Amino acid sequence: MSVPGPQPLDGILTGPPDILEASEQMPGLSDTSPDEGLIEDLTVEDKAVEQLAEGLLSHYLPDLQRSKQALQELTQNQLSTIMPSW
Repeated sequence: MSVPGPQPLDGILTGPPDILEASEQMPGLSDTSPDEGLIEDLTVEDKAVEQLAEGLLSHYLPDLQRSKQALQELTQNQLSTIMPSW
C-alpha cells in the first residue's frame, strides 16, 4: 500500500526556485536603488513634523526623566558606598 505525498498548496513554493543565468534579470527589477529620487518626491509639511516630534517627546519624555532620576540615585548611592567619608 502506498501513501500519497502531501499536495502542494496554492501560492506556496515546495521546491527551490529555478536558477537564473548570470545574464538574465528578473522581470521588473532594475539596477537603480529602490529609494532613488525619494527625497525629491517627498514633500513634508513643517507643521506635521513638529506635531510628530512633540507627540514622540510627550510619549517618551516621562519615562526618560524617571530613568534619569533613577540613574542619578544609583550613582549617588554608589559614590556613598565607595567613598563614605565624602
